[in-house]
Amino acid sequence: MAQLSTIISSILRDMIVAQHEANMYAVSLEEIYKKNGRLERFSLPSANIGEVEMELRYGVTDDSAKTEQYEINYPMLRQLSVEVSRKLARTALGSVLPVLQSAFATDTSEETEGMRRLVGDMATQNKFCAYLGRKILKSMQQAFTRLINEDGTVNEQVLTHCTLATCEEEILRHEELLSLLDMTGGGAVREKAQTELESSVRDMMPKILKDVNIKRKRLMPSVDVTVNSQELSALPDECVHSIKFRISPDNIRLFTDDM
Repeated sequence: MAQLSTIISSILRDMIVAQHEANMYAVSLEEIYKKNGRLERFSLPSANIGEVEMELRYGVTDDSAKTEQYEINYPMLRQLSVEVSRKLARTALGSVLPVLQSAFATDTSEETEGMRRLVGDMATQNKFCAYLGRKILKSMQQAFTRLINEDGTVNEQVLTHCTLATCEEEILRHEELLSLLDMTGGGAVREKAQTELESSVRDMMPKILKDVNIKRKRLMPSVDVTVNSQELSALPDECVHSIKFRISPDNIRLFTDDM
């Protein structure tokens, strides 16, 4: 007796092992062809799992047990990612703008026009915050495999790195601010702005991540099954089922468009 998921997992594992062994054999052929000087313009054979469809007959022998399964709550993760990226964008911009405004308050030159527009126009600030939030969100998506801890909490160190790296690139190295920060005294302003940016982002992290856990528990029915033909023949018809499944490894996507 076994669980159906265990049987299917065993089938898939055997398929992958077979593919791996076939490809390792192909690699070993390379050395042979090299020795005989026949490798030039010769494509080595290889195996790749394409679409596989199969039908499995199984009989249910016991359905009384339940098992606990933990999984990432992806809808919650998507919502949390958007909310966190927006809050961090506003926090980051709010920490840098006062530094720039204070340093260049009396400067009305062309170099400070972009900064003055960003400071004085709320609509421009909102647009830039939305833009910055999308950039932070994209950075979070790229670090997805490292962003979530095994216990379902968010890795604060990874999120901080994503945020600071993005904000330094999009704010402190923004093309309209580069000329401003390259002016005499701009180096000190840049350093102070970066210090304020890091401080505000690090201070915000515990607040926005407090009590956040994106793992959810599910109670799943655990069914013991048999695929042995003799045991199947001894079971009532209502206990015997079949399952068809199609596997297309090339079409499996890790990320969704709205992730």
